[in-house]
Amino acid sequence: MATTATPTSEFDEYLRHPIENVKAPLEWWHKNRFVYPHLLRMALDYLSVPPTSTAVERVFSQGRGLLQYTRNRLSPASIRAYLVLGDWCCNGLVHENDLVLAIKQQKRKHAEIDAKEIRESLVQEQPDAE
Repeated sequence: MATTATPTSEFDEYLRHPIENVKAPLEWWHKNRFVYPHLLRMALDYLSVPPTSTAVERVFSQGRGLLQYTRNRLSPASIRAYLVLGDWCCNGLVHENDLVLAIKQQKRKHAEIDAKEIRESLVQEQPDAE
């Protein structure tokens, strides 16, 4: 019987291993993404934070480019996802083509759901034939 690892057991397993001298931590986490899937998400969020004020200024500039007055209704989660995904793309952790494909699949899925709901509402609105 297969069991899924909990974040606590992943953390315990991670701590059991000896400390490694890693020069590229993002690459290390990418290579170990299947061993520590929950810790990976936390590590990517932590490690994708820009380390210098110059990089912070660049992120704020990217944010200003995203937050035009026409896009002022984006949720904080959407803004964060956009900035983090942009950083992951720049570091080679997420390939832009994979991201575009995932977005297209999600849009297609939502369009199918919307079409189904419209068909169902039209069927409900039709008067019963007597």
